[in-house]
Amino acid sequence: MKRTILALTVVLGSLAIHAAVGEVRRSFSVPFTQPFGLTLQGNDIIVSDRESGSYRRFSPATGTFSETSPLPCERAWGIAADKTGLWVSDRDTKRLIHFDPANGISDFTLSELESDPSGLAWSPDGLWTAAGNKIMLLDPTDGTEKISFTGSSNDMSGVFFDGSYLWLSDRITDRIVVSLPDGTIFGAFPSPGPYPAGLVRVGNVLWVLDFEKRMLYEVDIAPSSEPFYLGQPHRRTVSYFYTLFNRGPSSAARGRIYVAIGEDDAHQRILKGPAFIPQQVSFVRDGWGQRFAAVEGDIPVTKSLALGYLAEIETRDLNYFILPEWVKGIETIPADIRTAYTRDGSKLQINDPTVRDLVKQIVGTEKNPFWIAFKIHKYLHEHIAYERTGGWNAAPVVLKRGTGSCSEFSFAFIALARAAGLPARYEAGVVVRQDDGSVDEVYHRWPQVYLPPFGWIPVDPSKGKPATPYEVATSFGSLSHRFFVTTHGGGDSSYLGWTYNGNAFYEFSGRALIEERAEAKWYPGSF
Repeated sequence: MKRTILALTVVLGSLAIHAAVGEVRRSFSVPFTQPFGLTLQGNDIIVSDRESGSYRRFSPATGTFSETSPLPCERAWGIAADKTGLWVSDRDTKRLIHFDPANGISDFTLSELESDPSGLAWSPDGLWTAAGNKIMLLDPTDGTEKISFTGSSNDMSGVFFDGSYLWLSDRITDRIVVSLPDGTIFGAFPSPGPYPAGLVRVGNVLWVLDFEKRMLYEVDIAPSSEPFYLGQPHRRTVSYFYTLFNRGPSSAARGRIYVAIGEDDAHQRILKGPAFIPQQVSFVRDGWGQRFAAVEGDIPVTKSLALGYLAEIETRDLNYFILPEWVKGIETIPADIRTAYTRDGSKLQINDPTVRDLVKQIVGTEKNPFWIAFKIHKYLHEHIAYERTGGWNAAPVVLKRGTGSCSEFSFAFIALARAAGLPARYEAGVVVRQDDGSVDEVYHRWPQVYLPPFGWIPVDPSKGKPATPYEVATSFGSLSHRFFVTTHGGGDSSYLGWTYNGNAFYEFSGRALIEERAEAKWYPGSF
């Protein structure tokens, strides 16, 4: 899987931050035909070989492998170290075998398991296993399940427990997935190889074993000033036009049109333009700092007033990977942002009992901004169904009704976040609909939440139920290359109100029908 990583070093507070989430520091060729299992014992990493039923010790300090030692089964899959020895998964016979590598004696066997684990990891509470689409915590005395939850795909190949989080390797999506022990998946990033089979965490390093490449990768998971990774660039031309058409019969009509102007950021670059039509436009900003092109004029009968642009843009998939402990307290958010983006709005109604009572239920006593935002995001995914009803109702209505459009999901998220004291706003844009040559008249909107010290993070709960835990996680902190972001707003804008991309105002004398039209068109290449 190809990807682009932004690399940069800054100093954040007293902590040196290195921006390279998921970057491979070192890699080593594994002297096995089918390396699969990985575990940590002392300072050594142990690698098992499915083909030969043996293992080798790897020293991260020297980058060398030991000689081969036998395992107590013909074909070993997962491997895990506890305080007294090693557990090995023998999938052919559905056994988990415990043995002492010092004397080679197998002293305990769990047989006739209901599953055939490929990945193993030890924890004080039992033995974690990855089997198909299931992650399970087994009682090591009898093999019964203590915890069971669904992983991110049908082939979860590896698992490691670091004392707080489960690190999971997903060979279907070629991703490394992070979860709480209760099954709450909250993060993912691309694997360095095409078939991640085993992994262990040592501090700010994640060691990933790749079965297909027969490589052992040392992956950086240190805190980053810009904890995101980017996909490949996509270049397209986009046009957006907002038109007021006067069907008459009165010619005494006049209008004003405002079109939001997108800006460069990590997700997108404007390569050419925007070229405005007409060329004579004015520029204004609203109270949120959003920039607009504006035009004003008369609208004679059967004539129109229009404002639009052409722009050549480059967009990329953007995905954040943030561990909760990297996020600082709400009190560290700049005061002006806290003040502006926690106030009420006409679509929010944050003091409504529905909002206030629900945010207490969702957030409880949680203080970490990451978990406050994630819990709200998860709640909306699980309790609100996506449905375009044609209206943009306020948050209490949406929360009571249980359905909503992308805009209404955004209103609900922003209301709940602000009620919890966490700054939130929305961003919006025009969307590539399937092919690079396409038309968009629907657009899209999603929330952003401020997570210190990283700033504004995109989240999108609007898929709604029935979303899987993996879909909940991967829509938190992600942005598709199909979006061209035009707008950032807090609502009740003097130019946009609660809409996005563009807006218009008009007046007339006598009788007239003023039609509003807005449309975005996409074209491959340049203009």
